[in-house]
Amino acid sequence: IQSAYRGFKTRKDLKESGEDLPDLKAKDVVNATIKIQSAYKGFKTRQMIKQHKEIMPDLNCAQVNDATLKIQSAYRGFKTRKDLKESGEDLPDLKAKDVVNATIKIQSAYKGFKTR
Repeated sequence: IQSAYRGFKTRKDLKESGEDLPDLKAKDVVNATIKIQSAYKGFKTRQMIKQHKEIMPDLNCAQVNDATLKIQSAYRGFKTRKDLKESGEDLPDLKAKDVVNATIKIQSAYKGFKTR
């Protein structure tokens, strides 16, 4: 109740003094608002991390690294397929003779690399 009254009183005092509130759609006010909000969100995030530090996973753990790699590779595949679809380029015909020959050459080079 007190905060509602204080807000009312402040708005009333501003109106009586003749000072106008800033235009909330002005570019400088919008930029300042975004900067303040991002600083506050960063502060709250850091505060939450500090409180829940024991809940955070160990980033050097092998399981976390494996999960990270899987997520990243899935996203990269998704992004590549999306880019190909948007650019209109078709995927190569996998049954074409030159593609089959290139595939065999790459596979044999990789198998040789793995055995050495």
